[in-house]
Amino acid sequence: MTTRCIVHIDIDAFFASVEKLLDPSLEGKPVIVGGLPYERGVASTASYEARKYGVHSGMSLQKAYQLCPHGIFVRGNHRVYAAFSKGFHKILSRYTPDIEMASLDEAYLDLSRCRALYSCFSKASQQIKQTIEKELKLSVSVGIGANKILAKLATNQAKPGGLVHIKPGHEESFLKELSIASLPGIGPKAQAVLHLLNIRQIKDLWGLPRATLRALFGLKGEEIRLQSHGIDDRPLESSDRQKSISRETTFLKDIWEKRLLLAHLAYLCDRLSLALRKDRLFSHIIELKVRWSDFKTEGRRRLLVNPVQEMDDIYRIARELFSELFQGARLSLRLVGVKASDLVRSRTLSLFESYSPHKERLGSAVSEVRERYGFAAVLTAREKMLEEVYRSTKERGFVLKTASLTK
Repeated sequence: MTTRCIVHIDIDAFFASVEKLLDPSLEGKPVIVGGLPYERGVASTASYEARKYGVHSGMSLQKAYQLCPHGIFVRGNHRVYAAFSKGFHKILSRYTPDIEMASLDEAYLDLSRCRALYSCFSKASQQIKQTIEKELKLSVSVGIGANKILAKLATNQAKPGGLVHIKPGHEESFLKELSIASLPGIGPKAQAVLHLLNIRQIKDLWGLPRATLRALFGLKGEEIRLQSHGIDDRPLESSDRQKSISRETTFLKDIWEKRLLLAHLAYLCDRLSLALRKDRLFSHIIELKVRWSDFKTEGRRRLLVNPVQEMDDIYRIARELFSELFQGARLSLRLVGVKASDLVRSRTLSLFESYSPHKERLGSAVSEVRERYGFAAVLTAREKMLEEVYRSTKERGFVLKTASLTK
């Protein structure tokens, strides 16, 4: 059996690197992207200068400020990042058709079918790296291995800006000294359990009986065992099909008032519907996510026989899910979000379902107006109320991080 060649490429500190590229005065400074220090969000990306102070992605902005008060905080511009990501994908597509975009700034490439084009996979990967850095002016890290898990681990060792190739036959020597925390299947809770057994490196896992891992972690124990041996037969997933679209907001102040929360939920559903319509997608699953003031996160989802795209359909479902979560609640909310998943390109009507084109025509007309004049050119009554509340309470500090409907 021919060994696969999987290449994992990750743009280093992507959002922060783009900000430095746009503003050269930021070079060499600790940059934290995600919002301003007083806001309630989290850091999306931290430059390597900021990481020296312990700042990392997913950390609250307030905590990041405590660790790095002299850091430069920016909200970021996702349209700009998406444009760079598109350029990133275009460069990769020159080298192989087998690409999986894991996120905006990282991708897996399978060069196996292109053996006739590349005499040496290491040299080919180095060429891809140099092309990206030359054309996008962004540093990338590259990992090469026989599968996705090995390539990903190799990239982690290559950061920042390097290239690591795990050649066939050298997997064990590469893996054995790595920390168990480097495996994606082992989170903080699993680490704590394994540390009690004095298991800290991957090689320590090899001596643990399979039954023990199964007893400790259930089915996930088998996944951990395979990962520790560098075994991964997952194929690359084509990026042609988008997996999900979501919209969410973290509030600067916790909100209890149900009327205001429903108004904001309607706004998010409208944004979500706009994104679905733009990509001509329909959703079979609508999910609601909330985070309470005690930081506990909960969610509800609804599986639909007939996929939806229009705002009123999405909002009706999201509101029902919201009522389930909010019923009897004693805590206020710090975050609310809605997501559409299990996306399809077409919608088939059921046998006895009535159909009227007016709703779709209205939605398309609204999208065209907003595309030309901005989102706030057409607002629902709930969104208008939300904007009025936003304006009237802004000076008192009761502000929504992304609630400005004119954005």
